Amino acid sequence: MLNGFPKLSSLFFLFFTLVLFCGGSLYEATAAEEHPGHRAAHGGVLNVIGKELGHAEIIVREDRLEAWFVGGGEDTIRSVPIQVKAIPLTVSIPGKAGKRLVLKPDPLKLAGETVGRCSHFVAQASWLKEAKEFEARGELIFKGTRQKLIIQYPNGYGHDCEAH
Repeated sequence: MLNGFPKLSSLFFLFFTLVLFCGGSLYEATAAEEHPGHRAAHGGVLNVIGKELGHAEIIVREDRLEAWFVGGGEDTIRSVPIQVKAIPLTVSIPGKAGKRLVLKPDPLKLAGETVGRCSHFVAQASWLKEAKEFEARGELIFKGTRQKLIIQYPNGYGHDCEAH
C-alpha cells in the first residue's frame, strides 16, 4: 500500500493540473464567445473614428463627459494621444435645442501625456445630467489624418460595441 501512495499522489497532482489548465482555457473560450469583438477598457461606449482607424470611448457621469482616444479594430485598450488643445462638439439631443460642448485635455500624467499630446479629454455641462441619449459631432486630427468625430451615446457609433 505504501508503494502505491506516491503513484496515487502523482496521479492526483496530474489530474489537478489538467483541470486547472484546461478548465481555465474552457472558461476563457466561453467568456470570449459571450462577448466577442471590441472591448471598452474604461467601461464606456465605443465610437469608431474613420474606417476603424481608432475609437473614442465615452462615459457620461452626472454632468461630466469623459473621452479616451484608443486604437482601431480590436486594439481598444491602447491609448492614442492626439495633438489638439480642445475639441468643439455640436450636440443633438432628441426633442431639444442643439448644444455646444468642448472636450478639454486631461492628460494621463503617468503615461507621460501633456496638454497638446493627450488621449483623455473631459467636458462638463449641467444639461448632461438630463441627456439620456445624444449625438455629438466634431473634427480632429487622428493619427495624422483629419477625421470626423461622431459620438452616439449611449449606444456608440460605427459598430455594435459593448462595454465589458
